[in-house]
Amino acid sequence: MKDFVHNFPRHLVIEIEKPMYTSKDTDCVRVSEKYIKQATQNCQYLVIRTPQAEKQFMPKALRKVGKKVKEIFLYPDNPMILYELIIPHSERKDMDFYRWA
Repeated sequence: MKDFVHNFPRHLVIEIEKPMYTSKDTDCVRVSEKYIKQATQNCQYLVIRTPQAEKQFMPKALRKVGKKVKEIFLYPDNPMILYELIIPHSERKDMDFYRWA
């Protein structure tokens, strides 16, 4: 699962190349808590983009909507906190929309 993060003045855009799973009209992704904290501290919206879907969230609302998951990757004593989200398929906006908005 590869992701790219673009930090713009009002938006933190996370591009996910491959979601965890895809159904005919939704994508399921997991977002790290560090990106949510970064967006909260900088007063930014969080935009999550997949190849077929795109959704804009407020970071505080994302914590309420998303399912909190603890995943162990490298250190067993320090699990990584992720938020699992379901994003409906929609048309993606151009990246310049978030850069200059």
